Amino acid sequence: MNIHTPRVDPLRLANATIQAVDQIGLAAAKEIDEAADGIMRGATEVAEKLRELAAAIRGHSKIAHEQVTAFCDKTTFMLDGIRSLQNRLENTEQEPEIRKDRGSVPTFLRIGPPDLEDHKP
Repeated sequence: MNIHTPRVDPLRLANATIQAVDQIGLAAAKEIDEAADGIMRGATEVAEKLRELAAAIRGHSKIAHEQVTAFCDKTTFMLDGIRSLQNRLENTEQEPEIRKDRGSVPTFLRIGPPDLEDHKP
């Protein structure tokens, strides 16, 4: 039995090997480029969404600041009014002669109803 192996030209084999390595390299590079492009698109979308979120937070913070400021202003006004009322009540209790005068009948009741006879047509 004679087994004859076909003769392979080493130069052709080397050339085919180099071409195969080149094709593998090009295919890998193409896939890497596509993956990089996809990552960049995704990163751009994420960056845009983060910017939108930051703008929304700034807007909400401004509104919250305005509302808290208004609340504090109103609360301060009310506390000042309560302190003023408290001081007046404390001063009224210390000066009983003033309270006696306040208990009198109002002027319009002492004078009586107006004379409407003067206003008839």
